[in-house]
Amino acid sequence: MATTGIGNGSLIGIYVGSTKILNGTTSKFGIKMATRDTTNKDTSGWKTALGGLLNWEGSGDFLFAEDASYGFSDLFAAITARTAVTIKISSEVVGDNYYSGSAFLTSLDKDDTMEANSTFSVSFEGTGVLSETVKA
Repeated sequence: MATTGIGNGSLIGIYVGSTKILNGTTSKFGIKMATRDTTNKDTSGWKTALGGLLNWEGSGDFLFAEDASYGFSDLFAAITARTAVTIKISSEVVGDNYYSGSAFLTSLDKDDTMEANSTFSVSFEGTGVLSETVKA
């Protein structure tokens, strides 16, 4: 049954293909639209525009575990291969919307601070359409 009321961010995961990146602490993604300037001498000094290119991107932060079944090492392999992967942002709750598309990993950063949890972050940029689908 679909989630009702205000969503719980703890349910949302980032997946590469159908495999969840484990030990997530934050995730985000966004869609942007560029505009095309149409301002001219007849617009009375007002800027005018039309819709332009759409793009999407996202990122996530994770706790590092050397033995994670899908984690830093897998993302390292994906980013160094320089090939697009399928990214999915989902709660995996039946009836909830999820978002997916082809993307390139654009950064992978690891942080090892003294006497603190080791963490890593990954960023990605979509290439092509981001789809919204209802989880069946």
